[in-house]
Order: sequence, then C-alpha cells, then structure tokens
Amino acid sequence: MIPLLSLGLAATFAVALSIPRQNANHTPVDGLQGRQIGSDPTSFNWVRRFAAVGDSYTAGIGSGEQLGGLFHNFNDWSCSRYDLSYPMILQQWVGSSIEDFQYPACTGDQTWQIYNQINALMGNLDLVTLTAGGNDLCLVDIIKDCIVLAFYDEATCNAILEKAEQNLANIMRNNIKEMLLALNSKMATNGIVVYNSYARFFNTDNEKCATDQDWGLFPWVAYTWLGIRSTPLPLTIARRQRFNTLTAGLNDLIREVIHDVADEVNYKIGFNNWDLWPIEGVDGQMCSPSSSGAYPDRNQPDLLFFKPDTRKTLFRSPFFKRDLELQVENGTATPVTSGTPIPGPSDSPLPPLEEADIDPVLKARLESLRDSIRPGSPRPRQARAHRPVLPSDARGWLPSLGFLLPDFFGRIFHPNEKGHNAIASFALLETMDLRAKVLGVSPEVCEITEVFQCWRAGGRTEYVTADRADANLKDFCATVEGPGSGYTNWIRSKKYHEGTPTEMEFFLKGGNVDNVNREECVEAFTKIVHGCDNGDSDNPMNWKFGGRWQAGEYEYDLSPNARRPWPPMKAPNGQCTGKYKFLFSDFEMYGAGFSSWDWGQETLLPQSKGCLGLGVTKWQFVYLPEPDENGMEWRATWRTPVFVSNRCYRNNKVVNSIGGDTHGCGGDAGA
Repeated sequence: MIPLLSLGLAATFAVALSIPRQNANHTPVDGLQGRQIGSDPTSFNWVRRFAAVGDSYTAGIGSGEQLGGLFHNFNDWSCSRYDLSYPMILQQWVGSSIEDFQYPACTGDQTWQIYNQINALMGNLDLVTLTAGGNDLCLVDIIKDCIVLAFYDEATCNAILEKAEQNLANIMRNNIKEMLLALNSKMATNGIVVYNSYARFFNTDNEKCATDQDWGLFPWVAYTWLGIRSTPLPLTIARRQRFNTLTAGLNDLIREVIHDVADEVNYKIGFNNWDLWPIEGVDGQMCSPSSSGAYPDRNQPDLLFFKPDTRKTLFRSPFFKRDLELQVENGTATPVTSGTPIPGPSDSPLPPLEEADIDPVLKARLESLRDSIRPGSPRPRQARAHRPVLPSDARGWLPSLGFLLPDFFGRIFHPNEKGHNAIASFALLETMDLRAKVLGVSPEVCEITEVFQCWRAGGRTEYVTADRADANLKDFCATVEGPGSGYTNWIRSKKYHEGTPTEMEFFLKGGNVDNVNREECVEAFTKIVHGCDNGDSDNPMNWKFGGRWQAGEYEYDLSPNARRPWPPMKAPNGQCTGKYKFLFSDFEMYGAGFSSWDWGQETLLPQSKGCLGLGVTKWQFVYLPEPDENGMEWRATWRTPVFVSNRCYRNNKVVNSIGGDTHGCGGDAGA
C-alpha cells in the first residue's frame, strides 16, 4: 500500500503541477521553490542545466500538443515530443532558474539508443530524468500482437511474452547499467538523476474487458484492406496479469540496477516508482470495473492512460459469420465460436483504397502498409522493416503499431496528460529526497506544511480572465500593507473590477507576523492563478477560478465573485446591429467573454474611435445583472457617422482587435 502521507503529497503536487501551455491568456511563472534558499531541499534554484532522455514515456507521445513540425524543429516532431510531457511540466515548474534544457528523448528508442542520447548531451548537468527499457522488451509490440491487433492465436501471443521475459532476465541488466555509467561524465558536482518507472496498465478485478468490451483495433481495416481472417484475442484476466507481471519485473530490475550502481557513479540517483498511484491513489488503470469502455470516460475521470474506445458495436467485427461467446471459468475467459470463416484467400484482390472514404493521411499509410506486407511486395525494404524487433524472435508480419500509424494511434497505452502530471509529481518528490541527501538534511517534504485548494475543484462556477488576474495580483501585492507594530492575526482584502463579470477579490491573512512578504505574495497568487486552471480542451479560453494557498504564517485567497455563463465559455461571443439614420448611424452590441472588466473604456470604445477616424457619440455601456437568455454579459449602444459598418463592424475588425467576436454586424448596409 502507498502510505497515506505519500498519497496526500502526491495529490497536492498533482494539482500544483497542472501547468498551462503558453498562450495569449497566460503569463509564464516560476515555481515557489525556485526562489527559496539553497539549503532547502524543496528549493529548485540549484537546477541550472536540466536534461530529459529516454523513450516515448519521456517524449510524452500524445500528451498535449506535439512539438515541432515537418519544417520547424523536425527532431521534436519526428520523436513525438509533446508539450504536456512530464519533462515539460517539470521544466515549467522549476521555472526561470533553468538556463539550459536538453530534450533528446525519442519515441521508440531502446536502451542502446538512449545510451547514444546520453553520450550526445552537453555536460555539467544538475538534473537528469529518464525512462528506459520498455522498448527493449517491446512492450508496445506485445500490446499490439496480444491486444489491439491480436489476430494471431494464443500460442503466438504467449511466444512473444516468453521471449520478452527472457530478454528481461538475460540482457536488460547490463544495458541499463551501461547507460547509467555513461552519465558519469555528464553530471555536475552534486548532480541528481531520477529514473522513472513504468506503470501496470491493467486492473484485474473482473472479466468485463474480455466479455463486455472489444479491444481489437480497427477490425474492418484488418479484414478489408489487410486480408486478415481471424478474431482478436479477448483481454482476459490471465493475459492482463501477465502483462502487469512483465511491467512489474522491469521496474524491479531497474530498481536493483540503481541500487547496484549507486556506489559506482558520481551523482545521486533515485528511482521514481509511481506505479502504485494508478492502482491505490486513483482509479487510473484500464479495465477498471468503473469503465464504460469509452475514452474519455465520464465513469472513470482519473484514467491515466490513453486507450481506444472499446465499447462493443453491432458491426465491430466482420471476421466470422457467427456469434462469439466467452466462457469464463476460474478467472479465465475462453472464446467459444460456432460457424465457419468467411471465404477469402489471402491472395484475393483487395478493395482499392483510392475509393475508400477515409482520412487521406491514414489512407496513404494504410496503402503503404498493405503493399509492404503482400507476398511479392514491390517494397522489400518495407517488408523487412516489419521483421522481428525482439532479439532473436521470429515474429509474424503484422507491422509495428507506431511504424506507419500517426501518434493518435501510437499514444495508446501511454500516459495521458493526467498520467504525466502524476509522473512529474512523484519525480519532484524523489528529487527533493535526493537533494536532501546532497545537503545532508532531512527531507522536509515529509511534513505537510501547506494547504493548496482550487475553487473549481470544489464546485465554484465564477471565473475571470488570466490577464486581469495577473495584473491585479501584482497590484495587490505591491500595495497591500501589514499592520506593523507587532500586531498579528490580521486580514487584508481588495476588490477589483467591482460590478463587472470580472469582479474578483484578493485576501491576505497574516498569522504571527505583522508585515507582508511581497515576493511570496506574488508567487503564491501566481501559483493559484496558473496552478489551478489551464487552457485545456475543456477550458480553451484559460479561465481562472481562483483558490487558496496557505503556507507558514500566511494565507492567500483569490475569489472571483460574478455570475457568468455556465458551462464556461469556450469562445467569445456577441451580437451587433447597425441602423442607418440618414445623417448618422446607431449601433447596438451585446458581448460575452470580452470587454468584461472596463465598461468598454479601454477596449471597445478606443478601438471604435481608432477605426472610424471620427468621434463616437451617445456612448452607453451596461453590464447585465446576470447573463441573458443568449449568454450575453453586457450591452453597448453608440452613434457614428454613416457608412462605417463595413470597414469596422461587419468585418469584425474592431471586436477581433479586443479579443471578441460578434460574427459580423447585421442591420442596414449603409450603417
């Protein structure tokens, strides 16, 4: 069992490490730890040079947005590095103390390639984090051949697993050791290396994954275009247990090598075993009893891995003219079939992909894949590329899951954004423990000295923009004063943008102190603003809901106050109408999600004047007590010269310049 204290700490960090991406509504932040004194093991101001090496777990395939592109930072793109991988989360958490960040981790790399990654690093590194070993055991290919493209029989899957188990026993130990020894010449004095574990994917409580879900990936593609005539293997408890055992065995081996090599290296090294978190910390494994098979799954919001949609559908499997039944006995599900296979020799003509109505990129890759596995393939090099990647293993011809398919498919069975947040959280804790050893002190992280709450997690529905929260927190911390003269246990507060949808209030409570720590004040409120909420798919406008952070003698609280449209707006919205009055034009505009703090005085009004080149008269701007039936938050009216709508409002020029959208402006053409 994970100790309760560790669970609590990890949960705290998991919230704190929800780092937003760089976008127009976000101000980059330094971690609070980055400002603390050098003798504090929870401080990260010692990290100047940081590197992340390894495989797809460290590259972060699928987690967030892909870095680079075909014509820009190609190495990032080709290695499938992503911006919400755990190294990127750690980089942003540590903050501006990092002067150099090297990120050669590459999806698909084995230990010998990661060894080369290490040798290519620029040295004098303070912190290195890595994952390595999974691809040497071909865990992804095992998942492919035994689960998502499991079109062979049970014996074939077992043979692959047995070979992986042999590799684990015979070749992995030396590979990992040589890799860690190679870091000797790359680390700075008192440098730290954190080796992160893999995680067991599967819950094994019941047989729902075998009986109620279908894990065969794209059976219609396999049948129609690849000419496969077999049924994928069911994902039974026994098979899941064997997969988990292989992962646990790799983790145990890594831990043993780290222990053995610790006295041979000139740096501090630790093993970040986050494997128990998806099991005991949250409901994070696949095949959980709570799962509906969907992804994302509202029944299992804490799932930590990418998975396919495994819900059964009527025409999911075309392979046999029969009903497939699973007989469960002694914890093992066995397929029981009746009927005969659909006739179709493997050399029969396959339907032309050119006529298929599918995504053109996927179509091209499927066509290339199909051609390369046909007998007498005109591309023998591609055919050879599908040959065994397990050492001395004569595998069949099914292609590697990541060889031709895009990252949308390659990410399956890898940590998702929540998974990478968990890895980063536990990596931070391990780094603190190692730093304490360097400093010769006890790791203070064992004491819970702070409380961090996010209001959205508690059900609050008020929110404000990131830019206004950033500006106001700086003003509040620069101007707030403590009582002085030895007075203690005091409260200071200030409201901003009162009477607007962006109304927010800052609170500072002091305990046994009579002054304000201005630097900590800025960092604490920045942590609340950017640590609680980020610009993900559910919150693309990066709204901030506020929260509370208590540390030592101070407590910081940011609370938005106004009622706003719910669910949170995903885009600004508005309506505009212009009326031509012969000598002048009248305009009426409604808006939501923009000009929500200034009565239009610093946004809509000056931009309108700048576009017109002449005066705006009869200006009125009113915030509504609550959103109207269309979700609008304010109403503005004004008068202009004639014939201005086309160049200022119908084309959205003015509203776009202030971050809004009224979808044009209706009314009279001459307005």
